[in-house]
Amino acid sequence: MEMNHFNQNWESEGPALRVKWHEKADALFPELQHKSVQADSLLELIDDPVAWQGVRAVRTEEASGLSLREWKKGDSLFLDFGEHHVGYFTFSMHLADGCCGSPAALRVLAAELPFELAYKAENFRGGLSQAWIQEEFIKIDVLPGSIRLPRRYACRYLRIDVIATPGALIFDQIEFDTVSTANYLPPAPEYLSALEKEIYTTGCRTLRDCMQTCFEDGPKRDRRLWLGDLYLEAKVNAVTYRNFRLVERCIYLLAANCSENGMLPACAFEHSGMRTRCFIPDYSLLFPALLLEHGKAFGNREIMEEFYPLAVHQANLFQDFLQEDCTLRNTGSYWFFVDHDAKLEKETSEFCIYLFALRNLAELAHLLNREDDKAEFLGNYSHWRGIVRREAMDPDTGILLSGKDRQISEASQIWGVLSGVLDAGEGRRALAEMKKLPDVIRSRNPYQLHYLLEAYCVCGQEEKAYDLIRDYWGGMIRLGADTFWEVFDPDGIAPVLYGDPCLVSACHAWSCTPCLFLQKKGSAPEIC
Repeated sequence: MEMNHFNQNWESEGPALRVKWHEKADALFPELQHKSVQADSLLELIDDPVAWQGVRAVRTEEASGLSLREWKKGDSLFLDFGEHHVGYFTFSMHLADGCCGSPAALRVLAAELPFELAYKAENFRGGLSQAWIQEEFIKIDVLPGSIRLPRRYACRYLRIDVIATPGALIFDQIEFDTVSTANYLPPAPEYLSALEKEIYTTGCRTLRDCMQTCFEDGPKRDRRLWLGDLYLEAKVNAVTYRNFRLVERCIYLLAANCSENGMLPACAFEHSGMRTRCFIPDYSLLFPALLLEHGKAFGNREIMEEFYPLAVHQANLFQDFLQEDCTLRNTGSYWFFVDHDAKLEKETSEFCIYLFALRNLAELAHLLNREDDKAEFLGNYSHWRGIVRREAMDPDTGILLSGKDRQISEASQIWGVLSGVLDAGEGRRALAEMKKLPDVIRSRNPYQLHYLLEAYCVCGQEEKAYDLIRDYWGGMIRLGADTFWEVFDPDGIAPVLYGDPCLVSACHAWSCTPCLFLQKKGSAPEIC
């Protein structure tokens, strides 16, 4: 399908293309690697105002003696598996006196962080479904016996409450059958400092546990493929695990879930019967960069050719939002994301992300010998870049402003740099000037802070990028993280997304990107 026919033909050919792309995704279904992990130690919970979220897990004894302990009604068992994993639990149990007069009833709670081990359903205040909490109530009718829980869990810790039992219960073995398409950790580069090595390993573990049958955003919640996360996961994968077939499966899955007008979804389900209703235009604009970087890293020109028209289509669709005064025309049917902060004025960032897409499309067109297309993209780029500089740039400070209130945000400067609206010198000045001003909207999550790392590199300030890695991601390490969290405030305030802290993912794909910079430390401009 030629690019200039894509819009016209999508309505008639789209359904067939979606079926074809889903078939190609199915053909790339990966084999999961399994590894059996045993508990490392038994724990108790301690309230500690200094600990992250106010709860600390304290080791009480080695788990090797678990089979010598008896558990009765009202007892609670806390286990630490040593590090975060994703997988399935099997419990093998028997009764001390060998007499089974009734079922045993257990409550099982899997947790990524110690705070979650104290979860009580009556305290839940979440805006998302309570079903995301990794809590199960099970009954075992035959003892001695074994039971494998059918649901997959993402956790480091496990709590078992004995609700009822016909006698003293003994756990012979609790096995964690962990799964990933990359069930190992790449060694950290030797030239890194001790802290940087720990950050690198933690980032690799985060990505490992998100590498399931697709690249998930978070294996606890919400266990699906998101385009924004995939773009960052693919960049890290290219310098660590190099599982390019999994990236391509994800590209086909996203394409198979396009909307009726051909917009790529913000997220996609693996099962063809489950459709998404979530479309984020700034995520769809990352598709050209994803396609370009994957094609170059894997050396696969064919996939760039196949999806070039769809990549162009994302930019064409976004043009409907653009207005000459650097504001967006939005019907209210789309969610513009950029960052979590509800106060963030996103218009300037969105214009810059569109320009970022045009630059990537121009490079794609050049690689595919479509020089006329390249010239058209660069012409559009020049036009809209001029509008952003005229309408959004403060003439005195060089800072990019956004919205009717002329808001100053970190996001506007970051995307101004990455899009080329600000050159390297202007970017350095804008990022520095912004930090001197009060009431600046700062980035709140590792997703946006990844792009700040890239902006520093583009501006020739690599050491600022490494300082940020050591401070921000190192701050999670210092608080006990062994996978990187969905959101983190280094000032010590535990952010609450979705209304309840138990819903926040403690292993989240968009947080793994320090590996990208640390892997190539000393040559950071090459990765930006």
